[in-house]
Amino acid sequence: MQPIIRPSVLTKYIKNIWILENHDIQQTDHSLKFFADGCSGLMFQQSQSGVYIEEKPLSDLLLYGQTVQPIELKCTGSYKMIVFILYPYAVHALFGLKACSLTDTCLDMRTYSETSEQVANALIQAHSTDDQVKIMEAFLQAQASNSSPDLEIEEMTTFIMNANGAVTVKDLQQESDMSERTLERRFTRQIGVSPKLFSKIIRFQSSIKQMDAGDYKKLSDVAYENGYADQSHFVRNFKEFTHITPRAYKPKYFS
Repeated sequence: MQPIIRPSVLTKYIKNIWILENHDIQQTDHSLKFFADGCSGLMFQQSQSGVYIEEKPLSDLLLYGQTVQPIELKCTGSYKMIVFILYPYAVHALFGLKACSLTDTCLDMRTYSETSEQVANALIQAHSTDDQVKIMEAFLQAQASNSSPDLEIEEMTTFIMNANGAVTVKDLQQESDMSERTLERRFTRQIGVSPKLFSKIIRFQSSIKQMDAGDYKKLSDVAYENGYADQSHFVRNFKEFTHITPRAYKPKYFS
């Protein structure tokens, strides 16, 4: 699984592009697990058996929102998935949707508009992965031409992400003139979760990246590096987004 990063007028909306492929001639059962990362995404998938979440088949072209609960995608045999990882505010800005309506779920893009259904059909008929990526880019570029971004909310999400989640609601209020209630309402509508929960997700992502990189051998060091009050607080936060403990996630380093 390797990211594709391309210069584009869509830079402010596309964080990166992932291509996941497996040419499986053994018809193996596959399980792909994903945790909350603070982003939304547009995904196209082709597979022999279909892709499922808890026995529910997914559309070949879908838009997903914030994921708070861990997700497990299942399929059998060969598959290809092209995932445009979008910045948190993209669902609202590009598609005019309430981002909170897509939290922990997704939208079948064939039902979104006649254009998006045509895009899905074009993706199936495309001759190469590169052509498919270009089709998805063109679709998002067309959406961007009619977008209505909220620059204040965009700046807030960027502020939280740059601070690795070490931000309080009071910090955000000081950056704006909004009341706490107005901030929560606007943020949840456009990002999909509250500012407090979004900050927790970003801080969790910072910690799990450090664990994946093998930078630390002690859980307490990961916890303190990411601003958790103590190791137990970190473990609770980790279990909230993964349903497993940090030691179960990385037994090699933290056993």
